[in-house]
This record gives sequence, structure tokens and C-alpha cells, in this order.
Amino acid sequence: MPLAKSAARSVTTIEGLGIDEDHLVQQAWIEEDVPQCGYCQPGMILSASSLLARSSAPTDEDINQALAGHICRCGTYPRIRRAIHRAAEAARNR
Repeated sequence: MPLAKSAARSVTTIEGLGIDEDHLVQQAWIEEDVPQCGYCQPGMILSASSLLARSSAPTDEDINQALAGHICRCGTYPRIRRAIHRAAEAARNR
């Protein structure tokens, strides 16, 4: 998205996602051992956290749609999916 389209909007970056502590998605990412090269991490994590803000129990199809357009060069898609489901469960149990 061009920067001009974000004028007068609130934007959350990966650095601002978990200010005081890691966000549930970031915690799940670590617990599922998702990170490898780091190429896709910011976009995937931000899209996953946005998905969980809209849906407390996303389906695999919801996850596919939320992450469409993101490419993981390391191919950790199964771990990414598990991490998102784990974060959703943790959010429901809070």
C-alpha cells in the first residue's frame, strides 16, 4: 500500500505490536518454532494478528485468505498455521 493511502490512519508496525510484552501471535510463533530466515515474519505476524482481531476461531480457509499474497521462502506454512491456531486458542483462554 502506498504511504499516501495511510494518511490520517493508525498504522501498527511489527515493532509496535507487542510493546510491553510479545503479542500472542509472536509468542505462538516462537513456541511453534516458525522463524527461520525472517523474510516473511513481519507481514505474516501482522496479518495473523489482524485476523485474530476479527475472528477468535479462524478456520484454515480464514488463515489462507488472511495470508494470501505473503510468501514464506523457507516453506514453514504448516508451522505458521499451527502458530495462528495456538494464538487463537490462547486468546480464547484469557
